[in-house]
Amino acid sequence: MFSNDANNFRNTNISTLLQAAWQNLTTSVILLNQNLIVIYANESAKELFALGEKRFIGQEFSALFSHHTIDLARITSHTLQQGIDCHQHRADVVFIDSRHAKIALSSRSITDENQTLILLECRRLDEEIKHDLASHQMHQHNAARTLIRGLAHEIKNPLGGIRGAAQLLQYETYQNERDECTNLIIEQTDRLTELVDRLLGPNQLLKKTACNIHQTLESVMKLSMLENHNHIKLIKDYDPSIPDIIVDEGKIQQVVLNIVRNAQQAIINNEANKDTKTGSIRIKTRIRHQMRIHNKSMKNALQIQISDTGPGIDQNIIETIFFPMVTNKEGGSGLGLSIAQTLIDQHNGYIDCESWPGHTEFNIYLPLNL
Repeated sequence: MFSNDANNFRNTNISTLLQAAWQNLTTSVILLNQNLIVIYANESAKELFALGEKRFIGQEFSALFSHHTIDLARITSHTLQQGIDCHQHRADVVFIDSRHAKIALSSRSITDENQTLILLECRRLDEEIKHDLASHQMHQHNAARTLIRGLAHEIKNPLGGIRGAAQLLQYETYQNERDECTNLIIEQTDRLTELVDRLLGPNQLLKKTACNIHQTLESVMKLSMLENHNHIKLIKDYDPSIPDIIVDEGKIQQVVLNIVRNAQQAIINNEANKDTKTGSIRIKTRIRHQMRIHNKSMKNALQIQISDTGPGIDQNIIETIFFPMVTNKEGGSGLGLSIAQTLIDQHNGYIDCESWPGHTEFNIYLPLNL
């Protein structure tokens, strides 16, 4: 059966099939010559620009817009002259029929009959952006509700104690009992103050020094082993070539220790291995080059990855785990990861998380001077 299909395919005009496939791509494909003149456009490109063949082919690329923020000079210098692929995300464009859009644009050089051409791939992002924005707003809304509920719970108990002590204080005549009520009020007020301070995040100045990151991680390992009553395996995967890094060693240790302890607790509480409590946590270090994550750019970066074989993080909170008061740990305050993010931000670094059933990993990126 398959051999007949293969024979039929061989007997078909390959060029015709490729042309049909090219034309029916959902991605807009445009070919430009060295003068940035359009010499080919597939059907998706014509639909995107709302132009027919005659009005499209032979036009200078920039003339297809009333306005655009596409870096054509970069395409010329990198793609055309050096053969380097270029990618531009969320470029603003206004087509000649006044439609506004955001597009993603990729350029690559190809050679045909001793001439260099530019292959452009364009994709409209408006619907994706709207979907992402709606999703982000929903996550923010849910995080805000969780924050408010958590705050209400944390504040209600101390306030109840303060009110009760104040009521008793009205009727107590003996000094020792009055002192007891006063101490209770002070204790609960201090508890509220501590909560507010933790919500505001760490405000101490960093004490940066040159340190061997692996010595810092070894300290974390030793502290983790002290509480490792369930014999969770701790695995080291270090890159010994990493040089000393300028950081506040205590703060970085605090961040990594918090993540490792969370992983230990997740493995212990995992219903899938209640009987054995088995699991492993891996700490890996690597050097990454030309890192750009969101608004942070690092020529060289130290990556610290902490991964575990726990049950994974609830997908309902995965995108808000760095928000204060967000937690799926029983009895947790939900402030540990929020503080961790603040500390990494203070180092001009970045922290992210990926999780699926049976695997969770946190990646910490810190600028590295090489």
